[in-house]
Amino acid sequence: RRSSDLECCMFKILDARALASDVKWFRIEAPLVAKHREPGQFVIIRLNETGERIPLTMAHADRETGTIELIVKAIGKTTMALCAKNAGDTISDVMGPLGCPTEIHKVEHAVLVGGGVGTAVIYPLATALREAGCYVSSITGGRTKELVVLEDELRKVSDAVYATTDDGSYGFHGTVADKLREMIEASHDATE
Repeated sequence: RRSSDLECCMFKILDARALASDVKWFRIEAPLVAKHREPGQFVIIRLNETGERIPLTMAHADRETGTIELIVKAIGKTTMALCAKNAGDTISDVMGPLGCPTEIHKVEHAVLVGGGVGTAVIYPLATALREAGCYVSSITGGRTKELVVLEDELRKVSDAVYATTDDGSYGFHGTVADKLREMIEASHDATE
C-alpha cells in the first residue's frame, strides 16, 4: 500500500494530557467504535502494523463527535510507547467495541469502586446508572493524591464521590475497599 492509503486508516489522537507522572488520558477519533460502544466494553489497540495488541477500557465515548477516551498507565513497552504520543499522532488499529456491555438496572443506591487507572471502568457505569435513575456513589483512590484520577469527571455523573489515598495525602486515609467497608457499616448502623 502507498503511505497515503495507510494514513486514511489511522486513528488520530485529538487530545492527550498527563493525569499523573505515568498515567495519560487520550481522546481518539474512532467514529464506528464510539457509535456502538456501551458501558463496560473495551477496545484493543495496536500502535503500528508490527506492534503488540493490547486491551484498554474505554473511559468514555461520544457518539456525536465520534471519539473515545482512554486512560493509560505506562507500565510496559506498548503502553510506554502510547504514553509518548501526543495530539496529532496516530494509532494504527483501534478494534472494538469488544466484550459484553454491563447490564444496567435501576436500583436505589449504586456504589462504584475504582482505583488508579481502574477508575476508567467506573466512569461510564456511573453515567449509565445515573441515567437509569439510580443514586450513584463513586469511590476512587490511589496510593497518593497524584494517582487519584477522574475525580472531577465522576463528580459530574455521580451523586457522591469519595476520594481515598493509601498514604492519607488526600481524602479518606485508606484504600477504596476500606472506604466501601466504612459505607457498608454505616448503612447497617442506620438500619438498626
